Order: sequence, then structure tokens, then C-alpha cells
Amino acid sequence: MADAAHRDFVSVAVQYAKGAVADRGRKKHGRWIRLAAQRFLDDLRRAKKRGSPFIFDDWHANDACDFIEKLPHVEGKWDKPTIVMHPSHVFFVVQLFGFRKRESIHVEGWGDDDLFHPRRFTSALFAVARKNAKSTLASAILLYCLCCEPEEGAQVISAATTFDQASIIFRASKRMVEKTPDLAEAFGLQTWAKAISRIETGSSYKALHAKASTQDGLNPSHTGLDEIHAHKTPDLLNVLQSAAGARANPLWLFTTTEGYTNAGPWAEIRAFVFALLRGLLGNQADHFLALFYALDNEDKSAKITQDDEFDESKWIKANPLLDVNPHLLSAIRKEAVEAKQMPSKLAEFRIKRCNRPASTASGWVDLTKWAKCGGEVDLEWLQDYPCWGGLDLASTTDIAAFRLVWLVDGIWYTHGWRWVPADAVSQRTERATVPYAGWVEQGLLIQTEGNVTDYAVIERTVLEAVERFQVEMIAYDDWNAADLVSRLVAGQVPMVQFVQGTKSYHPAMQALERAYVAGNLAHGGDAVLAWCASNLVARRDVNLSMAPDRKRSADKIDDMAALLMAIGLAVATDEGEDLSDFFKNAVIG
Repeated sequence: MADAAHRDFVSVAVQYAKGAVADRGRKKHGRWIRLAAQRFLDDLRRAKKRGSPFIFDDWHANDACDFIEKLPHVEGKWDKPTIVMHPSHVFFVVQLFGFRKRESIHVEGWGDDDLFHPRRFTSALFAVARKNAKSTLASAILLYCLCCEPEEGAQVISAATTFDQASIIFRASKRMVEKTPDLAEAFGLQTWAKAISRIETGSSYKALHAKASTQDGLNPSHTGLDEIHAHKTPDLLNVLQSAAGARANPLWLFTTTEGYTNAGPWAEIRAFVFALLRGLLGNQADHFLALFYALDNEDKSAKITQDDEFDESKWIKANPLLDVNPHLLSAIRKEAVEAKQMPSKLAEFRIKRCNRPASTASGWVDLTKWAKCGGEVDLEWLQDYPCWGGLDLASTTDIAAFRLVWLVDGIWYTHGWRWVPADAVSQRTERATVPYAGWVEQGLLIQTEGNVTDYAVIERTVLEAVERFQVEMIAYDDWNAADLVSRLVAGQVPMVQFVQGTKSYHPAMQALERAYVAGNLAHGGDAVLAWCASNLVARRDVNLSMAPDRKRSADKIDDMAALLMAIGLAVATDEGEDLSDFFKNAVIG
């Protein structure tokens, strides 16, 4: 273990966080870093409270940083032969290694009492524009894990879509060992063509790519996934997470710059991180550390204006090393000139230098105002009032939703049921992106067996709701719904198809927006509904009428779609509209 007697890195991290929080005008720190900084400061206070699931240990935080600053540079020319961490990197490493689980495990020879507190964070994201030393940082972190974390038979893996990409982090770690004989001797490290081994603990460090012929024998303990945005499918991540055994102190380290849209896991991870930093997930994501350096995108609900990509003063938000690296500034300036003149260069500049996706879609819901509408939903009391329903079965392999709404004395009350197949819960849990398992435990999600949603379970719930409440009518999206709707109609349930277009949705979206902005909505603080609300992106037609945009929404919006259909039906009924103008195929049991 390294001797943590160098700098007070914890103080560096705390001062960095305080500076970011104090930067209310977001001159140097973007929205997501300011939120991450506030989370860090809040968590330091949480860690001191009795009953907190984690503690903060200065020694662990300083030890990791001190170890990294003893490592040599392996590329370029520098004033010092060893690494000097930028405050943004210190901010990340101090959190990753300083926060520990309160509950200890027995590790022979660890300290005076053989008790070791595993890291709080088992997943961590460091997202930043290119040439901000993220690969060097990842190389150093994984090397520290190999040397200083007490894991017998550790398998440290640098993984990426191609072997060349996976080798970037591994080769840097290997060169660090080769250039530091004292390090190799202290920890018994040996370097090979494609591996670093540590004989004492039977541990290894290798590069792995998506097209590797076999993953037999894998049991990763610490995995660095470089440029996660480039993974076109979640296959490699799924394979690695499936192979991971019962490790007591695992690490999934994601490092990336933004990229072009694909079907890989990045969009889901990004959406999860933004929800986490907004506070939408509460304490259910205590395992995940996230730093996201990027220019700010417009968010009217948060009163955030769009940063100009060609305003030099904004570049530091995505490029924290700009304040110490004049060569980086020069390179960005040259690329900005080209991007202004050549449209083909603009998307690349936006992605690689501003750390923005090639195209962005802003959320429709003001989450701050939405959170203030967590009033109680008393189902016993609401049994005496008429209600309307919305049923969304858009997905058979993920969330399906049924929701009721009541309009009583100008207040919209809503309660919902959501179903998800067991396989989806398992996959989301393995990827550690959305807390499906926690929601199942809390009763917020109903888990059905297998890999597709069991519609028989949904049918029973709808029939029970119709029996219990004064359901006037239920609107449904006809996608995947024909058989279930036929059975419900046979059970005397009043059903009406909700046309999935702006003409049907616009009145509902207007009514919902007016309600929650004015505080005239009560959703009971429903976490699943809040998550779906955070994902929802609206599309508009030529008349500026709105409808949910499933393709551009960040993740699942099914619960919000069910809510909007129910409200749309209630509004049309309340205003005495001809329902055929909004809906079709009314089938009243």
C-alpha cells in the first residue's frame, strides 16, 4: 500500500466542489458538474450521520491519489516525470476511493483488525471531451486496484469494442510498471506482451475486446470500459457483468467522450446519470459515481441557456484541463475554425470538443415543479369519485403501465400499476443503470416471470380496479393490445382506443402541464412515474400541437403515456367533446 503523506487531496476535492457549487453563473462548471459537486458535499455530511450506509475515509482517498502521483508519464514531454493530478481528477478519485461501505468484511492481514471496508461506489463514470487525460486516469485507477485493493485472484480488465481501443488503457498501465522498477518490486508485478500479473495474489490485468473468441474463465473484479459510447450493442457489457462472480469490492469504470447515436448501452447510461444527478433516484443509486463535463444544453425548466459551441469561454466546461494545457486550447481553436466553415466537421467538433451528442432533445417536464406535486393519493377516499384510465402496453419486454386519474375540486390525482418481466429486472440490475430491483422491492413495479410481460396479470389488475373504483372509461394504445382488450371488453370493461397522434395527445399534455406547474397534481411522489417524466421528449406538428416522442425520449415513458391517455380521456369527457374526434373504436362492455 502506498504511503499517503504527499498532498491533502481531500481538501483539494472539497475546495473544487465548493468552487463549482459557488459558480452559479456556470462560467467554468457546467450543470452536471455543479450537481455532482453538491452531491459530494451533501454525501460528506451524510457519511457522518449514524445509520448512513457509507462512511468517508480520508486515508483511502489520499492513498489512491498519492499512488497515482507516484506513477510516471508515458507519453509526451512534461515538467515533472511523474503525474500531477488536475483538481478535476482529484475530485473523481477522492470520491471513488474515499467513500466506503459502513459494513466491513474480513480480510486477512488488512490493518490491525483484519477488517476492510469495501468501496461505496461499484460503478463510476468519467465523461469528458477528448484530450483531457481520461485514459491516463483510467490506467492509473486500474493499476491502483491491482496493487492496493485486497482481492485474491483479481481479474482487472480493460475492455472496448476493438482490441486497439482496449489496449490504450492497458498499454499505458503496462508502461507505467515498466518505467517504475520500485512499483514492480513492491507489489510483485510482472509484465508480459498482453498481461500484467501479480504473483502474490494470483491476479492479472489484461485487455479484452468485443470480438474476443472466448470469454471462458472470466470473473472480472475491476473492469474499465473505455469509450462506452462506441459500443453498438450492450453485448460486451452484458457478457462481462454475467461473468462477474460474487466479488466483494467490484468496480465498473466507464470513461468516454460523447458519440453518435447507436443501439448500445450509452444512451441508457447517460439518461440514468442525468436522472441521478438531478436527484430523481433518491438514495437508490448510492453505488454509482458520475462526473459529466460538457457544455450546457438549454433547459427552460431549470432556466439554463444553451452554451454557444464557438464561445471560447465555455469550452472549459467540457475541457477542465484547459486551465493548465495551452496546447489543448490551440487545438480546439483550430478545429473550431474548420467546424464553422465545414458542416461535416461540426458534428465531430460538437461531440469531441464540447462533449455533446450530435443532436440533443430536451425534456418536456419541469422536474423541479413536478417534484413539488408529491401530495398524498388516498385511494379509499377516491373510491367515491369517478375516474378515467390509460393502458400502455407498448413494450412486452420492459415496462407496461395502467394508470387511473381523478379530477376532484380542481386537483388531478393519479395512481398507477406497472409490470415488468423478470428478465428485464435482471438485465437492468446487471447494468446498474435503472433501479428496477429496488422498485420491485418497494412495490412500485410488479415483476412477472419470464422474458415477456404476463398479460394475464395485467388483466386481473384492471378487472380488480374496475370493480373497486368508479371507472368511466379506459383509453388504450392498440400496439400489442388486441387480445387483452378483447378479454377486458368481454369482462364488461369500457375501453376506447387512443389514437397515438398530436390531435389526441395535445389537450392532455396541455392539461397536465397546467396542472403540475400550478401545483394542482398529486402523484404521491411516485419514483417510477418521475423517471418516465424525466425521459419524456415532446414532438410537435406543423400546428405546434404536441405528442410524446418515443424515438427521441431518453428511456421508457410508458407510465407517462398511460397518464396522458387517461387525462386526455377525462378532459374530452369533461368538456363534452365528441370522443370520436379524439379516439376511435370505442368498445364499451
